[in-house]
Amino acid sequence: EPLGQLDRGLRERLVVELRQLFGRLGTTVLAVTHDQGEAFALADRVVVMRDGRIAQSGAPVEVWSRPASEFVARFLGFDNVVAARVSGTVAETVWGRVPVPEGSPQGERRLLVRPGGVRLVGEGRRDWTVESRTFRGDRVAVRLRPADGPALEAEFPLSEAPTQGAEVALGFAVQDVVVLDRD
Repeated sequence: EPLGQLDRGLRERLVVELRQLFGRLGTTVLAVTHDQGEAFALADRVVVMRDGRIAQSGAPVEVWSRPASEFVARFLGFDNVVAARVSGTVAETVWGRVPVPEGSPQGERRLLVRPGGVRLVGEGRRDWTVESRTFRGDRVAVRLRPADGPALEAEFPLSEAPTQGAEVALGFAVQDVVVLDRD
């Protein structure tokens, strides 16, 4: 992991320069790293390995947008994965009914909801409690606790982030929901 010991600013500048250099040289470079951001910034193709086997490979945007399995989703840092029963364009989960993209695999599945796909809604039962908030510049990561079931990670613009302890109603943006293949 050649960039691992550099400070964030220098690492980000060097990633841009290395990507440009690799393109000019027209050569294949194999970079091994546990830093997903670094891997996705450097790569034309990403390979996620599990127990010495390829769990998923593809263009960075493809792997990031559509993780193939719960393992890949969690490896990429997504914790919002729950059991679901998918029927048509809706999944029944412990978090309630979640919209899924048309053409999603049906039946008993695992479901990923990206933090950016969680929406505050004005209508509905306020059965989620804001357990914690983490300031990240212009965004706020929020941990939401339902009355029953696992917590849900969400991310909101600073101006829209609910306060800790607030009770809120939620909805989900279908473009940020992924029905995962079975591991």
